[in-house]
Amino acid sequence: MATKKATSWFLTERGRKFSFFVLTGSGIGLMAARFVPNTLLISKYKDFVQYYSNGKPVELPEKINQLHQKCLDVLNISNVHRKLISPFSVYGYDLFHAGCSSSKFGMLVGIPVNFSYKTEEDVKKDNIQVNQRSVDWTSEVGQKLAESLVLPEKVQQFAICREILMALNNKVIYESTYPFACIFLAYNLATYLNRRLNLYRAPVATRGMLYSLIGMFSTGLYFLMKDMTEVHYETETDKKLCELGRDYIESGVIFYDKLLQRNQALRVLMGNEGQKKYSVHGNENFGLRQPRVALVHRKQYFEERLKEITQEESSDDAITEQEI
Repeated sequence: MATKKATSWFLTERGRKFSFFVLTGSGIGLMAARFVPNTLLISKYKDFVQYYSNGKPVELPEKINQLHQKCLDVLNISNVHRKLISPFSVYGYDLFHAGCSSSKFGMLVGIPVNFSYKTEEDVKKDNIQVNQRSVDWTSEVGQKLAESLVLPEKVQQFAICREILMALNNKVIYESTYPFACIFLAYNLATYLNRRLNLYRAPVATRGMLYSLIGMFSTGLYFLMKDMTEVHYETETDKKLCELGRDYIESGVIFYDKLLQRNQALRVLMGNEGQKKYSVHGNENFGLRQPRVALVHRKQYFEERLKEITQEESSDDAITEQEI
């Protein structure tokens, strides 16, 4: 009886207003959770992901700072955006970016510690652990991991350029609006169907089934838009990098090959957890979703572009010989 009275209250004018404000507040809260760390609290976000040693933030080596400046020159970044992009040493072995180009609070480009490695001996000296266990560098998988963490300078330059381009857009703004838009859609769709089908007089179970279907649809729509946005910008970034010339295309093949090798090694070293996280080929396992372009496909894209440019150069050389 008490449950029936509670559900009946939500059908009153006050109950509907309460539901509207709760859902609106939830949408705004989810929007802020994505937007605020990349704008107003971006400095706090940086503190959270930065690499620390002995309780102090690790500064980037001067050589890496110079390489970052070179990347800005190669990409022809305007003076306005140059002042907004801040490189720093990020925790872990993946590059990182945050912020957006339309924000006055700037953009972050996180560069991992392995960019300072020159040889595999540097890797072995860094006391790397996987799942709190030391790595046996003499084993085949240990050797594979060490090899994957050492990047040639031109590959490092490619990777930093890639991360700058991923930060130099309005992805954060779009992704921040998706939760609110989906919740707003779900609320209005439920209200419309309730009135259209006169479901306010129907049993609670009927409305509950409707809300469940609309909730699943809205959640699926949110993840679809978020994943498509990420995939779009990753695809566009790879295209722009290919436009920089043959060196960047070759570096792209090497960079993604290194990532795949690293993931393959981690799959073995992490045991069951690694098998769940990575595929045999080194791709990340996502299940039904596709939040990012598969690494194998990104590597394949650069390989195809390299093949195309090689064929074009061969054709040009053949034409030149005929003319001579």
